[in-house]
Amino acid sequence: MKSLKTSVRASEGIAIGRAFVVKRELKISDRQKGSAAEERELFAQALEQSRAQIEALASDSDIFAAHLEMIEDPMLTDSVESHIEEGMSADNAVATSSEEIVAMFEAIDDEYLAARATDVKDIFARITANLSGGVVNPFDGVQEGDIVVDNELMPSDMAQLDFSAIRGFVTTQGSSTSHVCIIARNLSIPAVVGLEEALSQIATGDTLIVDGSEGRVVVNPDQQTINDYLVKQLNMLSLHKEQQQVSLSKVSYCGQTIDVLANVGSVEEVERAIESGADGIGLFRSEFLYMQGSVEPTEEEQYEVYSAAARACKGKPLTIRTLDIGGDKAVPYMGFPKEENPFLGWRAIRVSLELRDMFSRQLRAILRAAVHGDIRVMFPMIVEQEELHEAKRILEQCKAELAQQGIAYNSDVKVGVMIETPAAVFVADDLAKNCDFFSIGTNDLVQYIMAADRANAKVAHLYNPYSAAVMSAIKMTIVAAQGAGIECSMCGELASDSNATELLLGASLRKFSVNIGAIGKIKYMISKL
Repeated sequence: MKSLKTSVRASEGIAIGRAFVVKRELKISDRQKGSAAEERELFAQALEQSRAQIEALASDSDIFAAHLEMIEDPMLTDSVESHIEEGMSADNAVATSSEEIVAMFEAIDDEYLAARATDVKDIFARITANLSGGVVNPFDGVQEGDIVVDNELMPSDMAQLDFSAIRGFVTTQGSSTSHVCIIARNLSIPAVVGLEEALSQIATGDTLIVDGSEGRVVVNPDQQTINDYLVKQLNMLSLHKEQQQVSLSKVSYCGQTIDVLANVGSVEEVERAIESGADGIGLFRSEFLYMQGSVEPTEEEQYEVYSAAARACKGKPLTIRTLDIGGDKAVPYMGFPKEENPFLGWRAIRVSLELRDMFSRQLRAILRAAVHGDIRVMFPMIVEQEELHEAKRILEQCKAELAQQGIAYNSDVKVGVMIETPAAVFVADDLAKNCDFFSIGTNDLVQYIMAADRANAKVAHLYNPYSAAVMSAIKMTIVAAQGAGIECSMCGELASDSNATELLLGASLRKFSVNIGAIGKIKYMISKL
């Protein structure tokens, strides 16, 4: 019996079953490299074949609809063709471009957006397969009740698997926001990801216990261990049913209503969050719109997305965070400079205040979409009063332009500030007098307060949201909001941690904005306090 563990939170629950280890084999082509023109033509044929395959899947899947946009992005084609011109074969050019574009996504300091690197890998893997003559089906031999073990499950794998037959997933790579985790959570299938030793320690036919709640996999357990986990499984199922019942209701604490909102990045996620019982959307990440293509989304494109999101909220509030990009979240068409310290560099509101035309287009789209629902606008990474004043001045200018042009808009959109730097905490009293709400972004706030990069394993012990310094900053922010009579929510990962719920309520936090999968869990925790 072996016990393997990872720190990544994937999909909760317990599964017991037979391991099926996925083996992937490409049909290898022994062709000779041709001229640049011939290699370009081979790539073009494989690209068109891949596009047709994705198009067939896109009508029934939001994931593949996004893939269709990505594969039609000129950046992908231009990158491969430039490598072919440099003398590479089509196969090598595709592999090189895949590495470069995937690395760009993985470098983004936003777990949700960085996880989209999996989409890029999947698209390039499909093109590679079509170049080399196809892929041997990696899931031949999967049996009812199996637990699938793989290096990394791609969206295209999701389309081939019969989820009703699968009891669980284990992967060596992936994050809590990867597609396999999202789908597993939606279907209540236990999953453990980021378990590096999985493929070396597990063989097809082994008996596995997958404990998604603990991030643990037990290989070939004895009967007593199986019995213990069966009891734990029954207890968890009972608790999950209670959480589901509570999630659709309002919850309160000490006689006060507590709002549990959701953090999302797309219209589809808005719909899922509202269906899951969210009291609204506390964070809509608008930057994903800017990262999907090779050019800035137009005002009209943004208006359509924000309007659809507002309608999906069904009257509940929708807080749109303006473009939070820059530094390590650069996009090629914006021409970001290389920076020594991207966390301390040109990012978020600093980018928007400099690229004012772009900022105005986003604000105009938000103001117009606000006719269709309770939309609020939130400025990220504000560190001083002047930034807030300038952002609001541009917002007022956009209102005047829309009025002059006779375009419908909502003039009463609420304006908020993300509190995610020590500077913002220190001037929170002044900021509160000039905005309608705060949202505490603990992900960045913790790393700035503790001077500890949250992506650096060497200082992970210092990245502690429960430290006295961080808790003091949170309390200062809430007190400043209370003093000014404005709302204060928290949209960082700490809000989704049920271990912190009672502590945050004790600090007078009354609005939580959490990951979709945490809505029921946080509401249930509040209801029991």
